[in-house]
Amino acid sequence: MKKLIDLHIENDKILAPFLLAASFNGLLMFQGSFKDNGVLYWRFSPKDISQKLTEDFYMKREPHLPARDLFEAIDTFWKQIYEMKGRQ
Repeated sequence: MKKLIDLHIENDKILAPFLLAASFNGLLMFQGSFKDNGVLYWRFSPKDISQKLTEDFYMKREPHLPARDLFEAIDTFWKQIYEMKGRQ
């Protein structure tokens, strides 16, 4: 089990799906999600790779992820949001 210290926790509506798509391509691991005070958070590991991918995203550097993976990750993100809001 990964230590909490090695987890990157994300709730941004753009970055969370991007990191999930990166996990589909084996660049990091999706460690699940949790809700806290009505906000959905996603966990990724290892933390250093997650942070590098986030920086690369903002700097428009590699990796370029397949569009299908990115669209699937975006869809998954919003489905979880709508499901969570339906349970409140």
